[in-house]
Order: sequence, then structure tokens, then C-alpha cells
Amino acid sequence: MSDSIPSTSSVTPSSSVSRTSQFTKYKACFYDLLTWKNLYFSGGAFAGTLVALYLFKYVNVVKLLFNFAYIALGTAIAVEFAGRTIKGGPGFVSSFRGSGNYFVISKEVVDPLFNEFTVLVNFLLIEFQQIVFVENFNLTVFAFVVSYFTYILVHYVSLWSLTVFGVIVSFSAPPIYIKFQKEIDAQVAVATKIVDEKTGELKVLANEYFGKSAGIAKGYVNEALDKVGYKRNLPPVPVVEPTATEPAPKTVPVAAE
Repeated sequence: MSDSIPSTSSVTPSSSVSRTSQFTKYKACFYDLLTWKNLYFSGGAFAGTLVALYLFKYVNVVKLLFNFAYIALGTAIAVEFAGRTIKGGPGFVSSFRGSGNYFVISKEVVDPLFNEFTVLVNFLLIEFQQIVFVENFNLTVFAFVVSYFTYILVHYVSLWSLTVFGVIVSFSAPPIYIKFQKEIDAQVAVATKIVDEKTGELKVLANEYFGKSAGIAKGYVNEALDKVGYKRNLPPVPVVEPTATEPAPKTVPVAAE
């Protein structure tokens, strides 16, 4: 029975390789999507995302669904009632299905979709953890800048407007960077050099300031110690133990003759 169960060492490498290949596939998919490698696919995704955002804001989807539901059910009831009145038996709607089976979703269709959804969620979760644990320093810095400015802007701009702006930037910034990569990298290198120089100057000024502050604080401390009579840089004064003194002899009074 134990021979039929695969060992952990034989399962883990293959599953790990499969998972890595799937993650690589999603990375390539997002890269191609945001860099417009396929014009129709990226354009459709961009337009579909904007349309979905506008529908979410300006269309009451829940109300629309219930409106469609009661119209469809009311129409079905009317047609069924008319059929039963005319034929005297099952109406048009109830006899539409006939003796066939109900419409169901096959397990062979759901399982691949569920597996792909699970891989996608795991991919996003791993990417988030890599940002949190600073495994990619540049990506973590970029996420910090985006989150900080989003926190600032959300006080003045609605979250929906920020989302639309984020979608536009996500689909427009990568192709612009690829087109002008040399110029952008050169400007980033210059800015990085300036930042490093200013950081070095600030470090020198900070060391000088803290050195002066430490000297002034040390002078104040020494002055305070002098005022309380604390002797600095002197050997400890030996403690003189008190010597035992012999008691004076008692005087005996002499009686007068």
C-alpha cells in the first residue's frame, strides 16, 4: 500500500516547477498586457476596465438585475398562462424544456477555471509578499511612493477618480518608458547622483552638528558635576576607618575628712 503513495520528494519538485512556470506565464501575460504587445488585447482590456468603472459608478447594477429579473419572470408567467389557456395543458414555457435534462455546468469545465483562478490568486499573493519583505528593493520603493501619494490624494480626490487615473497610468506609463527608456534612465541616473551627493552632504553636516552638540552637552554635564562637588579624573579618596578610643577612667569622688 505504501508503494502506491508517491513520496514527498518525488511530488514537490514537479509541483514547484509547474507552479513556477505558471507564475512566469502570468508575469509575461501582465507584461504583454501593459506594454501593448498585442494591440487588440491591451486595447480591449483597457476599454473594458474603464467601461466597468463607469458602469459601477453611474449604473445601479443591483437595481438593474432585479429589474431584468421581474420583467423576465413576469413575461414567462404571462406566456405560460396564455399557453395553458389556449392548449388546456402545459403552457409554452413549461413545455419548452421538454423531456430533456436541466442545464448544468460540467465539472470538466469548472475545474480548469478554478485551478487557473487559484494560480492567479497565489501569484498575486506571492508578488505582494515579495513587496512587503523587500525582496525587490526598487519595486518596494515604487509601492511605497504610490501608497504614500495615494494616501495624500485620497483626502482631496474620490477613490473612483484615483482608480481611473491609476488604470490610465498603468496602461500608458509602460509603453512610454519603453519608447524613451534611454532618456528616462539617463535622467534617473542624474537624479540618483544628485540625491547621493545631497545625502553625503547631509551626513557630514549631521556629524558636525551632533559632534558640537555632544561637546556642549559634555561641558554642561561637567559643570554640573563640579557644582555638586564631584571630583573628576582623580583617584578615589581612601576611606579612613574610625579608630577605637579607650574610655576615660572613671573619677572616684574622695570623701572630705
